[in-house]
Amino acid sequence: MRLRILFLASLPLFLASALPASAEGTITLPERKAGLWELKTMMDEGGGPHDQTMKLCVDQRMEKNTVKASIADHQKNCSSYDVKAANGNTTVDSDCIFNGRRVMSTTTMSGDFNSAFQIRIESTTTDPEQKDRSVVIKRTITQEGKYLGDKCGDLKPGEAQGTDGSRILVQ
Repeated sequence: MRLRILFLASLPLFLASALPASAEGTITLPERKAGLWELKTMMDEGGGPHDQTMKLCVDQRMEKNTVKASIADHQKNCSSYDVKAANGNTTVDSDCIFNGRRVMSTTTMSGDFNSAFQIRIESTTTDPEQKDRSVVIKRTITQEGKYLGDKCGDLKPGEAQGTDGSRILVQ
């Protein structure tokens, strides 16, 4: 359960990097408003969906670190990263290598990232080293984020809490 909470709470770190470039050509990323967020995530790898809802405490320092880490990760690992914005949606097509596996994905994002956001990722992961037996994982992840307010209660910045009460520090 802890690893799953970590992945799902960290989803915005990975996804936030997929936003339009500024006029100067550097990537600009939205920063979620500091406070308490509810994240509803569904992941399906072909065996049926797995849902999870959690709360995440976000602060400004955490968001700045998230943005920096995400930009660096994608610059290092992706051979292509095509960002398009139209009709209130941002779409990113990417081709990356993570942990020795090729991940080709399309990410679609909408929302203002201040009060709410929606993200959908469709990806195919393959292992280029496995020539004799193919490893292909098709994955769909959707996440909805809803801003709950500026107070996090007893959650610390960067801490997530699942519906079962379990907590993990994601940054």
